Amino acid sequence: MGVISMRKKYFKSVILALAFASVSVSSAGAAGFHLIQKGDTLWGLSQRYGMTVDELKERNGLSSNLILAGGQLEVKNIITVKKGDTLWSLAKKHDSTVGQLKHVNNLKTDKIYTGQKLEIPNVVLVQAGDTLWSISRKYGMTVDELKKRNGLTSNLILAGQVLKVNKVQNVETSYDAEKVRLVLTPSKGYIFTAEEPRRFILQNTKDAGYFARVEVLDWKGDINTVKKNSVEQLKSLGKVSELSTKNSLPFYKNAHFFLHAHDAKHQRNLVVKEVDGKLLRFTIYYPNREEAEGIVPGVVEMLNKTQVK
Repeated sequence: MGVISMRKKYFKSVILALAFASVSVSSAGAAGFHLIQKGDTLWGLSQRYGMTVDELKERNGLSSNLILAGGQLEVKNIITVKKGDTLWSLAKKHDSTVGQLKHVNNLKTDKIYTGQKLEIPNVVLVQAGDTLWSISRKYGMTVDELKKRNGLTSNLILAGQVLKVNKVQNVETSYDAEKVRLVLTPSKGYIFTAEEPRRFILQNTKDAGYFARVEVLDWKGDINTVKKNSVEQLKSLGKVSELSTKNSLPFYKNAHFFLHAHDAKHQRNLVVKEVDGKLLRFTIYYPNREEAEGIVPGVVEMLNKTQVK
């Protein structure tokens, strides 16, 4: 009887150890890992976790599509920032928002740098104890947003369930650039009018050499492409320089980029930034004269008060 009792205790301890090992694996899955099951394929897992096969292979250092049951794959989508990337362009590319990317990566500003590692929200594997509220808090969403994203009609979720947690751009974020109207209250000596759909002008009534054009850009526009186009526009005037957006003037802060070009007679500043969720390109034209130093700051101050209607 003593031997049987000892055997029972041994088998019980083995079962408990396996159970704890299982819990550990489950927790790992919840933290961004998938325990490979018989029949799993990279393609099937890529579809499940919102990644491409190449992203899965790169993330796990795989040189082939072969995976073995019992192993683990990291399914958390971590990307490396490339030159020219911005939070805005990455949010567009990965169906997220700037706010969510900042929340998930604990970023205090919109600035990112080449080589930086960023987590891109895609999906999460629910573990025991998870709630919609806890998951929504982690990924910068509301419970209602999380439910709508996953087609849920109740707050019930189950361990092992996969939930989409990328906060896609809502309908209000998209817009028809042709229908956007800008409002600006000009100072004395200036007028602000619409030249054509999506294009407006701030004009000095005494000296036509001082004016600014404001263009409403398409909401799907890629910032890198916009920047290339902007550089091409300025090249006709002369060498194009990129200036810091950490300028003391509020207008330049948080801009996607700030370009400048000039020749012997003219100068231009070109700034692309978001105003009320709309992507705008501001081009400031002024003569290459000493008096411009006293006039241009006033133009910039007016442009900084541009509103979208």
